Amino acid sequence: MEGMMKCGIYKGIKQVAIEERPIPQCGEKDVLVKVLRAGICGSDVGIYVHGGESYGLQDGCQFGHEMVGKIVEKGAEVADDLNIGDIVFVEPILSQKYGVGGSVMAGAFSEYTLVENAQRDVNAYVLDKDINLDEAVLIEPVSVGTQGAVAVEPKIDEKVVVLGAGTIGLSAAAGLLARGLKNVAVVDRDEQRLEKAEKLGAIAIISTKCDLREALIEKFGAFPNYVPVPDVDMYVDAAGAPALVEECFNYAREKTRYSIVSFLMKVELNGMVFLASQPHIYGSRGYEASTIKEVIDHITNKKTPIGTLVTKKYKHADFVEALEEASSGRQIKVVIDYEME
Repeated sequence: MEGMMKCGIYKGIKQVAIEERPIPQCGEKDVLVKVLRAGICGSDVGIYVHGGESYGLQDGCQFGHEMVGKIVEKGAEVADDLNIGDIVFVEPILSQKYGVGGSVMAGAFSEYTLVENAQRDVNAYVLDKDINLDEAVLIEPVSVGTQGAVAVEPKIDEKVVVLGAGTIGLSAAAGLLARGLKNVAVVDRDEQRLEKAEKLGAIAIISTKCDLREALIEKFGAFPNYVPVPDVDMYVDAAGAPALVEECFNYAREKTRYSIVSFLMKVELNGMVFLASQPHIYGSRGYEASTIKEVIDHITNKKTPIGTLVTKKYKHADFVEALEEASSGRQIKVVIDYEME
């Protein structure tokens, strides 16, 4: 396809712009995708507020990595299971040759993006043609949250506490609820974000209005110990608050599992608790193909009202304003709607 497209371009700290660039040329093994929805991620906000260099993003580069779109061109060597007109989720890490390091430049904030060496269920996942695009754009972040939650193999009758009610924490809770777990609590200090947790079906706990240990015992019961601790099987940290992780670590009963999805610079753990409780601690980054498929099924079959995470939408022409609003902290998920007039 010949011609020009409008792209969201990084120019420096607090400096982004819409510029025209050539539409990517589709190679023999590639598909060209017209972006229909794009989500603004916390890393995009970090790039905008703190600078893109530490993310591998230089002045003049396109960026964005949460997206769904429509295939408008395909190379001659692309398999028959990917076709023009298909609605697809683009897996940003594998959509271009630079992998994780290049995923921030996958092109979600551009009108078109190229999926290199396109393969179904590898870097292009075909969605139902009538899927709600405002929900489908959440596939990437919900996969991150769900991966963190399911990595520790939760059982349907277990009690799980998610720390943090941002996009990833809410996604982790939604992933657990979609699996049928009933005892899922979300802890945060922001009441408006916790309202979203309740809409998903989780128990909301406002950390600033209670003693967290007592609140968890009230919700889930006490496990007998030298000092009673909450009878919780698993904690998922999506808050990135070391003090909160340390506090919940001190509640460990035997073989409590901890999944860390957030970025923590440093956490100090109580050595006696560590030895006595024999906890299992996992780190979780990104997602696997099986998790993406699970999330697509979750969204397609509306297992939770996941669309509640989208709190504001903008048309592509207002990309700069959208990024500024996303960086304000007032929203959970800001989405660019390329079909919005």
